[in-house]
Amino acid sequence: MILKILLGIGIIFCSCKIGILISKKYIYRLDELEEMKNNLQIIENKIKYTYEPLEEIFIDISEISSSNISMIFKKAASNIKKSGTEIAWKESLKETETALTKEDKSMIEEFSTLLGKTNKEGQINQIKYVINLLDIQIEKARIEREKNEKIYKKLGLILGIGLVIIIY
Repeated sequence: MILKILLGIGIIFCSCKIGILISKKYIYRLDELEEMKNNLQIIENKIKYTYEPLEEIFIDISEISSSNISMIFKKAASNIKKSGTEIAWKESLKETETALTKEDKSMIEEFSTLLGKTNKEGQINQIKYVINLLDIQIEKARIEREKNEKIYKKLGLILGIGLVIIIY
């Protein structure tokens, strides 16, 4: 009898944990989008006020960023010289595991289109354009998070309770 109770509690606990893990992808996506926006604003300011090459800017940002976003900048910085800014950026986005969706990544790819190819004004305008796109994605991600985070947590609990009822 005690074993059945412990097993039931274990099943409910595990299903709740699975629901929480699934819901975290929405939290991570929002955090990564906001981090990317902040980093693009830093790049915009560095382009405006310093004459650092993009490689150095990317390295600086990779050192102050967190986790996955940091890796995007680090990989791009290491590949800029051999493949150019646009290709290095796109490849680093594809290679790095993130919580970003395909739509997010395609908008972030826009960042590299004119980077290093035009004058300072053109690059700054491109960065502002991508930041505006990211604002839209951040708002969508915030709405998705509010909706889906609760759903997955509750769904995990309900499925756990349902499994326990079915088993016993």
